[in-house]
Amino acid sequence: MKNKFSINLEVTLVEIILSVLIFAIAGVISLNCFFIARFTQVKANDKVIAGNLIQYDIEIIKSLNSSDESEEFLLQNFKLLKTESNVHTYINFYNKSWKLSNEADKEYLITVNISDEFSNNGTLTDIEIMAERIKPYPFINKANNNQPIYAIETKKFYPNY
Repeated sequence: MKNKFSINLEVTLVEIILSVLIFAIAGVISLNCFFIARFTQVKANDKVIAGNLIQYDIEIIKSLNSSDESEEFLLQNFKLLKTESNVHTYINFYNKSWKLSNEADKEYLITVNISDEFSNNGTLTDIEIMAERIKPYPFINKANNNQPIYAIETKKFYPNY
């Protein structure tokens, strides 16, 4: 004897394929969002760490009493990369956990450019410090342009007494 309430459960193959396809597309979009969120968080952490390192170096340089003292500080804490006319460029390499490293393990770098302008009254020093990541962030920098993570430009005047 048949039941009065028989339900027809015939589902076509096309309907099953369409539902699986919809869930697959939603899954890919969700995974992409998770990856973007992960690397955005990594970029934000890098910005905080780079900001702390750069601001520390700027504060030390600005607290010194002469351009010779600032050059001595930079030579002790950075590697001299090049000197062109009156512009000195110093560099430090960091690994992925922001610890000082050699050039082989580099993931980040901090570059310091110092230039002096001499006058009768003293020396005006232009200071530019910039932190960069060697490789672009995946899923974030689609153009692969290497923009600095953090950069500061300032000046310090050392008077002649």
